[in-house]
Amino acid sequence: MSDHATDVGVDVAFSPEASFEIEAIKRAAYRFSDRVSVEITEGPTGLRCRLRPLQCKAPGNLNDIAQEFRNEALDQDLRLKISRETEGYRNLILSLAFSKTPLGQ
Repeated sequence: MSDHATDVGVDVAFSPEASFEIEAIKRAAYRFSDRVSVEITEGPTGLRCRLRPLQCKAPGNLNDIAQEFRNEALDQDLRLKISRETEGYRNLILSLAFSKTPLGQ
């Protein structure tokens, strides 16, 4: 991952080796939508996110926001992976819970 600060925004790049899912990046972008706009592009060098401060908000330190964005992207990526790994158990627990109620009969 790398970032390049400019006067209008900061780039946050995720290399293909990091294997971040696009859905995780989109979820992270949504979490930051109150502070920055995020433009996501995908290319041969991986995913790139362009973070630009919203006009109605004070920009703050974009490098700090970029660091927070990376952490949020990692968090969202791990949440997706754990959700997929535990889906079978979750469905089993839900089916057992509803099988013992009048709804399941």
